[in-house]
Parts: sequence; C-alpha cells; structure tokens
Amino acid sequence: MKKLIKNISSTSFLFIAMILVNAGNYAINLGLGRFLSPAAFSEASVIATMVLMLSFIAVGIQLSTAKFSAEEKDDAKRNKVVSWFNQKVTHISIAVSLIMVMASPFLKSYLHFESSTSLLIIAVGLPFFFNLSIKRGSLQGTDQFNKLAGSYLIEMSLRLVVTLIALLLLMKSFGLYSTEAVALGFLVSFLTASFFKLEKAEAIISPEKKASISKFILVIGLYELSQIVINNSDVIMAKHFFDAKEAGLYAAIALIGRVVYFGTWTIVTLLFPKVIQRERDGLPHEKLFWTALLMVGLIGILIVAVCFFIPEFIITILFGAEYLQAADLLWIYAVSTTLFACANVFAYYHMSLSNYLPVGITLFMGFLQLILINQFHDSLYQIIQIQLILMSSLLLIMIFYQKIAKQVLDNKFSRKTLIAQQK
Repeated sequence: MKKLIKNISSTSFLFIAMILVNAGNYAINLGLGRFLSPAAFSEASVIATMVLMLSFIAVGIQLSTAKFSAEEKDDAKRNKVVSWFNQKVTHISIAVSLIMVMASPFLKSYLHFESSTSLLIIAVGLPFFFNLSIKRGSLQGTDQFNKLAGSYLIEMSLRLVVTLIALLLLMKSFGLYSTEAVALGFLVSFLTASFFKLEKAEAIISPEKKASISKFILVIGLYELSQIVINNSDVIMAKHFFDAKEAGLYAAIALIGRVVYFGTWTIVTLLFPKVIQRERDGLPHEKLFWTALLMVGLIGILIVAVCFFIPEFIITILFGAEYLQAADLLWIYAVSTTLFACANVFAYYHMSLSNYLPVGITLFMGFLQLILINQFHDSLYQIIQIQLILMSSLLLIMIFYQKIAKQVLDNKFSRKTLIAQQK
C-alpha cells in the first residue's frame, strides 16, 4: 500500500512538473515573440523548432531505454542494458553532431539565416542532449518519476535563465545575435545531463536482447521521424516559402496551437511504461488507454474553444498587435494539433504492446504532409488546411485500427488468463 501511495505521489509530481516545464518553455518562446519583431522571431523560432525536431530523436532514445528498463526486474541486467544504450548513443550523437556541422552551410542558405553560428552551437550540445535522454529513460522505466521531473525542471530553468541573460547582453551590446542567444540557452540546458549519474555496469547484453532492442529502436525511430515531419515540417517550410514576416506569423500560430500536443505529452509518457508493465504481468491495461485518450481529448477541446472564441485577445496578450492578422487561423491549427495528439495516444499504446502498424500509418501521413505542403503553399491557411485534412484522416484510421486490434488483444488476454488458471 505504501509503495502504491508513493508511486501515485511521484506520478502526480511528474505531471505537475511537466506542466511547469511546458509553461516555462512556452514563456521563453512567447517572450521572444514579444521581444522580437515577427521577422527576427521567425529565425529564433526555427532554431527552437530544429531543437524540437532533435528532441523527438531524444524521446525515441528515452522511450527505448524506458521500455527495456521496465522489462528487466533484475537490477544488474537492467544496468547492463542501460550501459549498452549509453555506449551506442554516445557514438551516434557524435556522428549526428558532425553531420550537422557539415550541413550548416546548406541549412543557413535554405532557411535564409544571417549566420550559421547558432546551428554550430546546437551541434556542440547534441551529445549532452542525447546522453540526458538515456538517463531519463532509465528513470522513467524504473518509475523514478521524482528524479525524472527534476531533470526536466533543471533543464527548463537553465534554458530560461541563460537565454534571458544572453539576450540582454548580446542585444544590448551589439543590437543583434538573438538567434545565437537562443541557441546558447539550449546548449547550457543540455548540460543538465551532468546532474544525473548512471549505475556503472558492463555494456554487455545477449544477442537476442540486441535483436529485440534493434527492432524496437527501428520502429520507434520511424515513428519519431513521423512526429518530426508532422509537428515541425510546416514551420520549417513556411520559413523557406514565405517572407520573414509571414513566417514569423505562422511560427506564432504554431507555437500557440501546439500547446495541445506538449500539454498532453506527459500523459503519454506515463501511459507507456505502465502498459508495458501490465502486459508483462498479464494484467488488463485498456482502461489506461481510454483514460489517457479522454484526458488528451478534453484538454484539446478546451484549448480549441478558447482559440475559437477569443483569438485576438490571446494573440495580443501573448505576442502583441503585430501578429493579429493571423488570428483567424489559430483555432483551425489547434483543431489539427488536437486530432494529432489523440492519434498519438493510439500509436504509443500499440507501440508499448509491440503492435507497429500505427507507426507505418503515421509515417505515411507525415510524408504525405511534406509532399502536399511542398506542392501547395499559396497561403498560410492552405498549409493549415492540408494538416487538418490529414490529421482527421489519421485519427479515423487509428479508431478503425483500434476496433480490429481490440479483438486480438481480448483473445490474447483470455488465453493468458486461461493458462494462468490451469497452472
């Protein structure tokens, strides 16, 4: 009973901490929108979006570590798995950093940046960022939600303080370098990894375990790729296809609209290991899925309603009058994000049960969005309209898949119960 109370308490703390972290990160971005002109904000927001894209890779690493940590009841075996992850991710992160350094001239040109310095700053921080995701995955998989919450709070606090100081110093002294200040804030926040230590163990696991991990990493890597494309390609492509002011307007709309997704991400974070553990122990878990879906849906509906009835008030308060001409697009973007957030619950639930078809479906929709926006981008509204149609289709497909999968899951659980009774 004490263990249950402690677990509920730590879960509640993580939930509250994530609300604070998301609020803090949004405050930073909203402050940038208030402080900078739409043109300058478009460049700063692209840096934030690129880090967000990389964070989906980090989430994939974190969830993979969490899954295989949760599956191991023996501490020694668990430590070996985590050490193996850490070793491999270190090599991969260094390679990704080098690739980003080499690609910085192209990215600078494609995104119409004044300088590639901010891109190089982010590249330097990547190994620390990915190392942090390993540590978070270990904490998540072992239900150490208090420490997990602490890692998010420290990261956000460092980013907030450093970004503000860097902005004040650089812009006061030189009148520019806002994008570099944002990148510097991210770099220092990635150093959060040094506050959390891993148990030392040999990075040796069985060939069977390696094969199982490799398969899951491939699947979740593809899913996180779909998240990157769906959640971020629109902001990047708007920066490429539109002038700086319009790109800044779109970045502001996207920042407000995506509060649905990031405001509900904690729910998925808590759902993932719990479903894995219940499946491992032969316990029912469908109620967890429906509870998570209901919470995400209600949060999304509330945000959409606010964006529909008082869009001008929201934009004026958060960004200022310079951004008002995009007010009519706000609620439509929020609807699209809500649909995607709900579809996300379906996908993560089935991934935790090793059902990977939703991954392929989401990835297909992501690349279809990329293709359609590349072809049709006459206005900001057209880009949002494409996303609305695709996310509606994605959620409908997920609902249909759930009905089919439920029959399979019910039969599987009945067989497990029968075997347990016979024993």
